[in-house]
Amino acid sequence: MDLDQHYSEIFQQAVSEIRSAKTTIARQVNTAANGVYWNLGKLLSEKKIEKGHGAGVVNRLSVDLKMEFPDMGLSPRNLWNMKRFYERYFQADTKLLQAVAVLPWGHNLLLLDRKDNSAHFELCG
Repeated sequence: MDLDQHYSEIFQQAVSEIRSAKTTIARQVNTAANGVYWNLGKLLSEKKIEKGHGAGVVNRLSVDLKMEFPDMGLSPRNLWNMKRFYERYFQADTKLLQAVAVLPWGHNLLLLDRKDNSAHFELCG
């Protein structure tokens, strides 16, 4: 085996290791973020924060949290989505909870919207 071929093999194995680690890290970050979103949603739900009188609390919480954590998606809309996420799944079975825990946040929002819309159509239909 010549030196270039030997190097190429080492390089490919190194690339494979790094890609595998990046995928693992991305999954772990996603799961941790969903856990935070779950806990914030639980907090809002347990404190009985509702759209009407609770909008001021959520707006202020959003501003203060964004000051503390500027690179997180902590808009009022996303905080309300966290509450919906928690309220939709807190009584779900373990398998469903495990499934939504590993989905990217955007996919969870799509599922929440689909569920809300299908319930709306069932009521209207």
